[in-house]
Amino acid sequence: MFIREADLFRGVSQRTIAEIGKESIEENYKTGDVLFREGEEAEAFYVLAEGRVDISIGEKEVVDFVVERPGEIFGWAALVEPYLRTGTATCITDVRVVKVAREVMERVMKKHPEDGFIIMRHLTGIIAQRLRTAYQAASSEVDLMTAAHAPSYG
Repeated sequence: MFIREADLFRGVSQRTIAEIGKESIEENYKTGDVLFREGEEAEAFYVLAEGRVDISIGEKEVVDFVVERPGEIFGWAALVEPYLRTGTATCITDVRVVKVAREVMERVMKKHPEDGFIIMRHLTGIIAQRLRTAYQAASSEVDLMTAAHAPSYG
C-alpha cells in the first residue's frame, strides 16, 4: 500500500503502517471530480498516489493549494476536531489516492501511542506549512492591491 511513502508516516513503525494500510482503500477519480466540499463532515483523509488536486478554501476570497507530489496528504480535517472540511478538493487531472478512515487512525494511534505521537507531530508540521503558504499568498495579494492603488507622482 502506498501510504508508507506519505510524509505523515515518516518514521512510523512498519507494524503501524501495515495496520493502517490493511484498512485503507485505493480509489481513482477523473478530472473534475470533487472528492469533498468545504463544510462537510470529514470521515477520512487522502494520500496522493498520482495526479493533481486543487484544494480551494473560501468563496469570496479564495485560497488555492495544489496537491501534486506523491505522498502528500490532504483532507487532514479528518484528524482534527471538529472534523469539518476546511476546503473543497477538486481533481485537476485523473487522480489515484489512498483513502484512510478517521476511525482506523484513531484506533491504531490509541493502540500504538508512540507512533500516534509521531503522526500527530508530522500532521502539525503539514498544517503549519500550509498556513505559511496561505499567509504568503495573502500578503502577496495585499502587496499587489496596495501597489495598484498607490498614488502616482510622476
